[in-house]
Amino acid sequence: MAAPKGGCFGKILDIDLTSGKINTVTYDDETARKYLGGAGLSTYYLYKEVPKGTDPLSTANLLMFASGPLCGTECPGARLTVCFKSPISGGLGNSYIGGGFPSELKLAGWDMIKVRGKAPKLCYISIKNGDVEIRDAAAMAGKDTYETEEMIKTEINDPDARCLVIGPAGENVVPMACIISERFKAAGRLGCGAVMGSKNLKGIAVRGTGYVPLADKDSFHKIAGEAADLCAVNERAPGYRQFGTALSLDQSGWVDNCMCTNNYQTGYLADVGGIGCEESTRTFWHKHSACPGCPAHCMKIGVLRGTENKDGLVVEGPEYESGTMLGTNIGLRTLEECMPLVELCDALGIDNIGTGNAIAYAMELSERGILKPEDLDGIKAEFGSVEAARALMEAIAYKKGKAGELLGKGTYAIAKKLGPEAEKYAVMCRRQGWAGWDPRGMRPRMFTYILGPRGGVHTDGTSTKGIADLLVASSCCLCSFIPSSWKKRSNSMIWEMLNAECGWNMNEAEFNLLGKRLMTLQRAYSHREFGLSRKDDMPPPRMFEALPDGPKAGAKWTPEEVKKIQDEFYAYYGWDDNGVPTKDCLKAYGLDFCADSLNA
Repeated sequence: MAAPKGGCFGKILDIDLTSGKINTVTYDDETARKYLGGAGLSTYYLYKEVPKGTDPLSTANLLMFASGPLCGTECPGARLTVCFKSPISGGLGNSYIGGGFPSELKLAGWDMIKVRGKAPKLCYISIKNGDVEIRDAAAMAGKDTYETEEMIKTEINDPDARCLVIGPAGENVVPMACIISERFKAAGRLGCGAVMGSKNLKGIAVRGTGYVPLADKDSFHKIAGEAADLCAVNERAPGYRQFGTALSLDQSGWVDNCMCTNNYQTGYLADVGGIGCEESTRTFWHKHSACPGCPAHCMKIGVLRGTENKDGLVVEGPEYESGTMLGTNIGLRTLEECMPLVELCDALGIDNIGTGNAIAYAMELSERGILKPEDLDGIKAEFGSVEAARALMEAIAYKKGKAGELLGKGTYAIAKKLGPEAEKYAVMCRRQGWAGWDPRGMRPRMFTYILGPRGGVHTDGTSTKGIADLLVASSCCLCSFIPSSWKKRSNSMIWEMLNAECGWNMNEAEFNLLGKRLMTLQRAYSHREFGLSRKDDMPPPRMFEALPDGPKAGAKWTPEEVKKIQDEFYAYYGWDDNGVPTKDCLKAYGLDFCADSLNA
């Protein structure tokens, strides 16, 4: 098979930490065109190389860091996919992260890093173009993510290197551990930090000085330039440049009735102004920031003041998810309360969203008398208590006592341990706690939560076809903000750039088939691992309760409405009535290798 003409190098860095062997694995243009990169290509290898039933925290699990064909180019919005079998769900684990690492990896000449096995002692990986080393990280043991990244850069003597690191939570193999880059950017969901910690891998540093090959340079630069221009002139762009995703805090709390508050007990918050974007502008933010080459500038840098041991610390946020999950959902209403907890989560290396969901759940269970302080080592888990939230976060990250053991595995594990009475108040599906948008107030969010490829994630698309389209963009490793700013051009912009970059002739029909293929592959993987089907594509009981207040008071979902969107979704992808891919659809999408393990 022919090597890729452009966009991809056809080269994967394969590192076995058990043996210390470092190899180069190649793949051809046909594979690149069929799965692209990022979420698509990495899921393909996860399905092929990790046996059914593998323990996510065993040496047999793969941890992959996959760029996409558009990374390292002038196309804005480069992201990295971290792919693994999830210790949270037991199924597909895909988590996305921005910053400079995705493009730096590509400029170093690699499309993906595959990490397998387990190092005999704590280590980190240094990549400088084709020079790759596994180095001792004993001095970094127990260090937080901020310290670890600085130590790695100092040791390799390269302040411009881009790093991915874990904190104490990852070292302690806490299922909700995440991976952090550049202090504030996180691959947060589904437990990638725990898988990294299970391999004794503290960090990865990469430096690249190459370039991405382009099949038709002139055409690509023209289209990519148009893509960047459309991002800059989109009507939402000024708001995001000024306020970032915090722009949605005020809107969702006052108007859309979709701000998760006190474990989703309501979606309306009259005093959201204390944590919203205008308050942040007046009192907290000092600088706008962006991922390399992105015109959105959605990140906002601020300085903590007057907080215990943190006065003057530079931090990022709040963005929408941290402002809700570590703010409103646990009963906090001010930046002074919320922001130190956001900083603590990032430093410890635990998922902001999953942690906020689990703590809010524990607070409601305590409020209802299902959990007692003695169940949480004496911690009084009350809504609005900064002290309780901080204590629970530290218990999670360090696996301390009953609280750390109970909450560190996430909302699903808490519910299963405490039984049916507690399960009624768990806001989750597919074994993962939900993010910060209440779909009773913003109904399209139900698609991403219950039907997206990962489940419980807020960024997987808000319609049946939109989920497939966004999965193609994710496999190119584009931030979800970027295609949405292209409006009607979003899909054609992607295939036109791919054609110019890779030397292909993709059209709308192939693009649509690609989306169905990638979605079906991800569905097939989680079905193989834990039997994912219609029964799992269900919202939690709370969504069938009416919103108690706000402009959309009384709004709720019904079982009939959920069934309707399930039926529409399954029919579009060609799955059976139970939401399981059929033999015919697997054959149509070129996924015949999945048929035996699915008994299709």
